[in-house]
Amino acid sequence: MIKTLSLFALALLLMIACGDETTEDFQLEDTQTYTWSAAGMNQIIGITVNGDITVIAVQETTITAVVTRICIAEDSTTAALHIDDIVVVDTVSNNILTLEADFPDTTPENIDLAANFDFTCPEQLFLDLAIVNGSASLSDMIAGADIGIVNGSLTMDNCQGSIVGTLVNGSIDCDLSALAAADSAILTVTNGDITLSLPSDVSATFDAFTGNGTVTVTGFASVSYTTDESNHKAGTIGGGGGMIDLQATNGDIILQAR
Repeated sequence: MIKTLSLFALALLLMIACGDETTEDFQLEDTQTYTWSAAGMNQIIGITVNGDITVIAVQETTITAVVTRICIAEDSTTAALHIDDIVVVDTVSNNILTLEADFPDTTPENIDLAANFDFTCPEQLFLDLAIVNGSASLSDMIAGADIGIVNGSLTMDNCQGSIVGTLVNGSIDCDLSALAAADSAILTVTNGDITLSLPSDVSATFDAFTGNGTVTVTGFASVSYTTDESNHKAGTIGGGGGMIDLQATNGDIILQAR
């Protein structure tokens, strides 16, 4: 009997230990919607340290941002205590809307904070986005963008205008529906791959180089090369016009027709 009880106690202790190992942290989310008139606006600046930013073009006269603050902690009480450590500030000046999530310089151990921005806005707004840890996704915007990300990814779908994308660790997948003669696509990644898709009949000069990887140019009707090496290709697509500059330190580059 004593032996049976001892085995039962041991089993109970093992169950408790395993339960502790599989305990998940509590995630608290707080969502607020911000709306501004788009009249006279020409630019959006979005800044978050941890979080994702999405921008989708809509046929509206307003700019809307759904802001989701997130706090992950060991329990609901701790999460509720720290979610307000994220302060969201919005300003409008000189026809520029700025939305920023301000994070504390330091956070307690086992506390993770994030703030996601989901914008819908008219297509003709220029975008200036900065993220430390997170991803940016743009759809159907036509006025260009300047995007900087430290750790994450950049995805663009059916966009236009001059594009500057700079990533340290992550990938870029950029689909442009047009690249005008006055426009440029400048994409740079330290560690990660770059894919740029353009219309097959685009006219542009290009320079694509990777320090450790391969460069592929494919699908265009007419390409002439001034440099044609496995890791460095430069030349002209079509009659030239727009400017393409793709640079990776470690990663592959694909310049392709849509």
